[in-house]
Amino acid sequence: MGTDDLGLSSLGIPKEPGWGDPSYRGWESLSVPGLISTFYDLDLDGKLDYMVIRKVIRKASAEETTIEQAIEIAKFDNLSVYFSHPVVFFANRNPLFYCKGVDSRRNCNNRWVDIAEDGLNGNEELYMLSTPSL
Repeated sequence: MGTDDLGLSSLGIPKEPGWGDPSYRGWESLSVPGLISTFYDLDLDGKLDYMVIRKVIRKASAEETTIEQAIEIAKFDNLSVYFSHPVVFFANRNPLFYCKGVDSRRNCNNRWVDIAEDGLNGNEELYMLSTPSL
């Protein structure tokens, strides 16, 4: 299973482009404690259309942790790092949720959950708020 050459999983979920990609539009700590979302404009039309959500594993003080230290910690623990002030967030490397069709309020039309948080490999399940499968 996994992903094809176009970066789509067997379920049609896009592979996350990453921070260096022109489609990257930023991140935010969600109002639900312990979650961080990263936003993308995959078709580069000026509108958000893709979002991934990760679980925060731990936090550190930005006043006590340099960017270099945060990156080294994240590499050592195989985590993603989100640096802001006054908090540095360390989150799982792979997303918990993949969302396509993001509206202006940052809600998703199509959402998949990856309970194992092991990347796009075919074990993701369509997630509906009315009938969650968690």
